[in-house]
Amino acid sequence: MTRLTGQEAERQAAQWITEWSNALANELAPYEAIQAFEVAFDALQRAEELLNLPLELKDKQLMQEIAGLPFLDIIAVSRSLKPIADGLAQQFDAPVVGRLTMALREMCALATTLAARGIPAAEMLSSGGGALAYIQSRRRLLLAVVHSIPTMCRGTQPLPAHGALGRLLEIVEHMGVGIINMHHNVMLARVFPDFELAFDTQSRGVLANRCFEALDQAFLEPERVGIMEMPTDRIDHSKFLPVSSKVIFSAAELNNDLIKIAGAYAEFNLQDTSYGALSAFIMKILPDVTGHYLIKLSRARLLELMEELDLPSALRMRLVVDCGDFVQNTCTHAPFTAVGETVVTSVVLLSRFAYHWKNVCLNRVRRYQIRSGFIFEGTLKKALEAQGFKIQDIKRVNRAEFDVVAVLEGVIYNLQCKNNLVDLDRIETDVKKFARYNRTLDKAYAAALDKERGREQVLMTKLGLNKVKHYVISRFPVATDNPNVFAFGEIQRFRVLAEAA
Repeated sequence: MTRLTGQEAERQAAQWITEWSNALANELAPYEAIQAFEVAFDALQRAEELLNLPLELKDKQLMQEIAGLPFLDIIAVSRSLKPIADGLAQQFDAPVVGRLTMALREMCALATTLAARGIPAAEMLSSGGGALAYIQSRRRLLLAVVHSIPTMCRGTQPLPAHGALGRLLEIVEHMGVGIINMHHNVMLARVFPDFELAFDTQSRGVLANRCFEALDQAFLEPERVGIMEMPTDRIDHSKFLPVSSKVIFSAAELNNDLIKIAGAYAEFNLQDTSYGALSAFIMKILPDVTGHYLIKLSRARLLELMEELDLPSALRMRLVVDCGDFVQNTCTHAPFTAVGETVVTSVVLLSRFAYHWKNVCLNRVRRYQIRSGFIFEGTLKKALEAQGFKIQDIKRVNRAEFDVVAVLEGVIYNLQCKNNLVDLDRIETDVKKFARYNRTLDKAYAAALDKERGREQVLMTKLGLNKVKHYVISRFPVATDNPNVFAFGEIQRFRVLAEAA
């Protein structure tokens, strides 16, 4: 086992990034770009429909059967697919049923392939439910591969449609996951002086003594205020379009998503920002949706729409992916991919981009920053109550102000809420700046904890208890050694970790 620390570990991680990036490009190079993209985009649709099936399938018993499929037993899964398809056909149109059953077959085949090669991810893929979690955890990387295909594919070979989803996810698993993990390791090597990489050249296994969880437990990116935390009274439901239960995605659903976002964040005048222009643009192309999912425009038509709707230049620059850099494509939210003389997107990608652009528009609005802090406190209180904490009605004692104070089994928990924005894309795009900002936050949070410890007697006197634990709960993840700095994405584990401390 070889062990590297400091700059040696950082250089080794950077070398692997280069090697795996080249290997990924070589895997895609033989394919013909336009045909491969069409096949890959179809595979992406299958993955996204399977991922959203638990939300759309009315027959919850059938969903349990799908979640329980033993994906490491191909024969058992094959026997189950016919009755499952029959059950799905009770609700969904035939094309949807066909894509879902194909996706189940592909994920089963992927599970057995990875298991045969001793790849640890096979364990997550051992059941239908695990396969859904797997897709969610790799979705950003899968999308980055799809975005990269028009540039990376330079050959003449067709990408086989049969098993394409599994093939693309193999590329993600063998190269993509390692590339992103090594970017995290480069960052960790800059943050922690004792960072160490241990690896075995024969097994190609790599272990690090530090890790960084950028996403929450549902593999979602953190944000200042999620739409589920916002009030719903200003959402104009009269503008909603009816959504068919026979499909999983639709233009009507995208229309309704835009209305929900605008209404939920109306108090910040979201429609008066460039989000309003984006919303008008998306509404304009809704009639172009085909198959309830795909939108394909000529480049000329896209430019016409941009001019017609007077889209701001900052927005125009963020609409289209035209790049073969896999890492850069993991960081983009652009909905369109340039493919020859066309640009291609889906209702899912447009909805995702609209939600992202909402954050771009609001994150610099001072009133939003302040209000989001108060909303975060309320969200944290609910999460703590669900774990058995008793929230105390304490905001100010004498001149001392507190964010969230809770009691559990005779112990006071004094929690400060920090909503400082962290751009996670910088781990890949500007690791030096990310590490510097991370150190700034870490020091600031440590100083905040010291301040709280200096006035803990105020809380003990107020509540008549003699033990206090102080924590900073950060909305965004921070790479830190401090056991009292906790990312909200891990809040479901807070009680277990706090009681053990």
